[in-house]
Amino acid sequence: MSFRVACGVVLALCAERTLASCAYGTSLFPRQEGEIKVNTFGYSGAIGPTNWHRLDVAANSLCATGAHQSPIDMVEGAFSVIPASDLSIEIPDFSNGTEFENLGTTVEVIAPGGTMSIAGVEHTLQQFHFHLPSEHLDNGLSRAMEMHMVWEGPEGQIAVIGTYIDVSDGSAAEAPAEAPTETPAETPTETPQPTPEAETATGMTGGFFIPAQVRKERMIRRERARRQAIGRRQEAPAAPAGTTALLETVLSSVGQISTAGTSVRTGPLIMSEVVDIINSGSFQTYSGSLTTPPCSEGVRWLVSDQVLSVQLSTFNSARSVIGFNARFPQNFLNLATPAVATPAE
Repeated sequence: MSFRVACGVVLALCAERTLASCAYGTSLFPRQEGEIKVNTFGYSGAIGPTNWHRLDVAANSLCATGAHQSPIDMVEGAFSVIPASDLSIEIPDFSNGTEFENLGTTVEVIAPGGTMSIAGVEHTLQQFHFHLPSEHLDNGLSRAMEMHMVWEGPEGQIAVIGTYIDVSDGSAAEAPAEAPTETPAETPTETPQPTPEAETATGMTGGFFIPAQVRKERMIRRERARRQAIGRRQEAPAAPAGTTALLETVLSSVGQISTAGTSVRTGPLIMSEVVDIINSGSFQTYSGSLTTPPCSEGVRWLVSDQVLSVQLSTFNSARSVIGFNARFPQNFLNLATPAVATPAE
């Protein structure tokens, strides 16, 4: 089923029952001003994953019958690999902070404004939220947490970047997991040109053509944002060694939203830190589903091979509020093989 068809099915079934699913804040499940939707599903017992389809038979049928469900164990043959540089990911910093909400089954940061290009189609960032432990398995390995960044295309297409989160012991040995540092000797030109790795001489990027003028404007905009980010990063409070500053900032206030339906404003969020980290690697990509009801399919998953980290005390604080909120891997259930996505799909 194409995602456009899937979107139509979801909208028809859920028009009168807006859910705080993992696509909350998109056109599929709009966020109402001043309202926080608290989920009615859960992760154990009668409201757990094996019973999600029974909570609303009409809307949630794919949770039981879907052939391309998420999450999955990211094993060989279940995904294809694309360089992160192919997606032109840009996310502005939130210098004044943003809203951080407790939806009952996860905690979510409202984060509109970023852009990402998939096969020439621009997607915009809507929000990011957390699962504990990781929903995807890293070739059989469960990670401490997973962050999902939810993006939407112009016709309701949903793409999600999944990033594993580990617990750091604070040692300097874990420093490589952080964003690369800038060298003082680096002097960027006024109008930087596309690198061979990002774009070929024919103007093809990720399997699709981008006009030269558009490429040039993108590179100039990206370089300007990079310079500004360096300055902001130098002014930002330092995170504990071996940890991701963005996560420490967000999750430091999780105790203030321990009750479902509450929210708090975060401190300044330096999104460029995480963008630099994920842009330095690749994505394992496949076509799957939402990992929460209604389990809609046609979602483009992009699981980063770069790992973020938090200190143990931050992880414990998050766990005390979030609890367990991970759906079990769906490719263990003798369902159809996950649909491997390609850059030009």
